[in-house]
Amino acid sequence: MKEIREAAEAYHANLPQNEKTEATKILKSMDSDGDGKINLKEFIDFVNKKKSGPTLRYDFESLFKELDKDEDGTLEFEDVLTLFYLYKTGRFLICGGCEAFIKGIYFTCVDCFYDADNSFDLCCSCYRNSFFLHNDDHTTFVDNYAFVIRCIRMMEKNNKIIHH
Repeated sequence: MKEIREAAEAYHANLPQNEKTEATKILKSMDSDGDGKINLKEFIDFVNKKKSGPTLRYDFESLFKELDKDEDGTLEFEDVLTLFYLYKTGRFLICGGCEAFIKGIYFTCVDCFYDADNSFDLCCSCYRNSFFLHNDDHTTFVDNYAFVIRCIRMMEKNNKIIHH
């Protein structure tokens, strides 16, 4: 989670002011009692209000604990920035096998990435141990770093990347 926090801080530092303001507004909208901190109940209430589409079978209490850097039972602005980063960048990924939040390297189904609205992602452990149920026709999985390189090479091949 440390690397994700660092990325969130770097992301926030380079946002235009209107998006920085959006992060502050999210914190305020979560903070129903106005004390400047988000407790578990406020967090769960916020998540339940924001859910759309299929319901995630994810333990949001565990996510709250992951976000709570100082482990004091509340989320401060820095913790909410991490959540903001996860959602804004599409980095909030849940393993399609064990349903845990994926913090590091993961494997994604190439077919699902290109053909569907949602990707199918797996933590390294579930991919290694084949602990998942998925479309039998979809057999190509790549890790997230290899996938980026693969996409860049395809774009270069199609002359869609301009080098400076």
